Amino acid sequence: WETCVLPFTGQVNYVLRVNKEMEGVIIGEEKRQRGKFEVKHLNQEDKDEGVWIAFYLTHPHRKRRSQMKTGGLRVTQRLLNRLGYRGVVINLEEWDTLDREQKKVMIRRKVLQFMDEKKLTDC
Repeated sequence: WETCVLPFTGQVNYVLRVNKEMEGVIIGEEKRQRGKFEVKHLNQEDKDEGVWIAFYLTHPHRKRRSQMKTGGLRVTQRLLNRLGYRGVVINLEEWDTLDREQKKVMIRRKVLQFMDEKKLTDC
């Protein structure tokens, strides 16, 4: 689902919903039809049904000023967590050097890393 979870940041997010069996789950039309400039809150039922991962792209050397105006990566991560999403940063400089298969591997690795962290905190 391509959306702006936090529209005031100007960042496009790619949201993936994963269940406890680590399978991707289809995000319903109700969620996907939310307004472009609406903050995408998750209710408790949504949070209980699985993990919501919001990928967002940043470049280490570009758009630094706009990132700082919205609080930077740390604030973005905190706000996403507060809404019920797990923010995952994709470094655009690295991303641009990868081929299609390497990009898939990177995304899988980041999802698995988060799911492993989640299991540790749930215990």
